[in-house]
Amino acid sequence: MKISFFKKYRLIIQLILKNYSPLRIYQILEIKQISLEGDSVDLGATDSPNNITHFFYRNNGKITYLDKFKKDKEVIQIDLEKYPNFVEKKFKNVFLMNVLEHIKNYKNCLKNVHSLLDKNSNFYGTTPFFFRVHPSPNDYFRFTEQFLEESLTELNFKDVKVIVLGSGIFICFYTMIYLYTKKIPFINLFLFLICLFFDKVIEYFKPNIKKIYPLGYFFSAKK
Repeated sequence: MKISFFKKYRLIIQLILKNYSPLRIYQILEIKQISLEGDSVDLGATDSPNNITHFFYRNNGKITYLDKFKKDKEVIQIDLEKYPNFVEKKFKNVFLMNVLEHIKNYKNCLKNVHSLLDKNSNFYGTTPFFFRVHPSPNDYFRFTEQFLEESLTELNFKDVKVIVLGSGIFICFYTMIYLYTKKIPFINLFLFLICLFFDKVIEYFKPNIKKIYPLGYFFSAKK
């Protein structure tokens, strides 16, 4: 579901004014273009208003939540670092949103993702790259586009796609100061748009700059 130019920038302004981080804004922009069908599972997450999966458009189906630390009867407890986890149900969509960097044994985590997918089903994930250390309860890794592509392919995922989320020297700078500037009303809106403009100017003269300074990645694959 493609977002028009004007809807895209209207959404960006709305999200900035709600104090979403630059990385989260780019993640939401990517997610809003995807329409889901069938039952889904959100790994390492719970059903909260801040959950990024709420921005997916769903035609039908429900979302099941699996998490190691949340003690809630609505959440299935699972340790993503242990494989196999013996969850019998298969899902049409599996989400791993801003979780992979917190998983020390990431290979077992990705194996669990693969085992939870039904045939011809979809895997969606996001992970930061240029982002502060944020323990939850630990923060281990920053992954590159090449690593994500090769790792998912080696684990028998198909149609692997990795999309750069946000890019540029100025957007990275804005990300560094965002936690402080968001306390000043409307200044983030001005800073974000200015940084976006200057990064576009640099990209015009150096097109590969997008690959060098990513805020993070959105990745998808199929089983």
